[in-house]
Amino acid sequence: MRAGWKSYKLLKAAARRKMACFAIAIALCGQSSLWAEEALQIALPNLDGGVFSLEEELKKGPVVFDLWATWCKPCIKALPKMQELADAYREHGVGVFTINIDGPRNQAKIRPFLKRHKLRLPVLLDKTNEVAKQFQLVAIPSTLVISSAGEVVYKHQGYRPGDEKALKAVLDELIKKEHKPKIKGEGDA
Repeated sequence: MRAGWKSYKLLKAAARRKMACFAIAIALCGQSSLWAEEALQIALPNLDGGVFSLEEELKKGPVVFDLWATWCKPCIKALPKMQELADAYREHGVGVFTINIDGPRNQAKIRPFLKRHKLRLPVLLDKTNEVAKQFQLVAIPSTLVISSAGEVVYKHQGYRPGDEKALKAVLDELIKKEHKPKIKGEGDA
């Protein structure tokens, strides 16, 4: 009888673990739409003293964010690829913005860094890592693509040469979806 009771307890514990995993999965799935809603609330100072508003920028088209720091070696490799991407997709209405997470103490290093690496990308300042927290990003560089509807359609952390190919594929697909010509139906004038 003891063995039967032990098996029952093990089965019950396994069922509880499955339910906990299920609850976590539901919570995580629910967050993806929450991200899009919260993404519309992003407002960050830029390097030139102005304020960036994601809500306003999305009216122009999709937005790419690249989170980085001056001390991050993979960021140094990724940022030139972001510059190429910004140049290539600007005519399609895609805004590419970098978000520097160095903090106030290292802010003076940003302009020399950009000049040294010949980067012209707009720089937003996230001194408290709010964007990384909002999107649950734990590594840099991190890249986000937000559709003009405010949906996070791509999230990638880290950088390896060639990662930009996946990002370009996502942007190409997003541009196709957002710029589909509307076909008039038979009943339309």
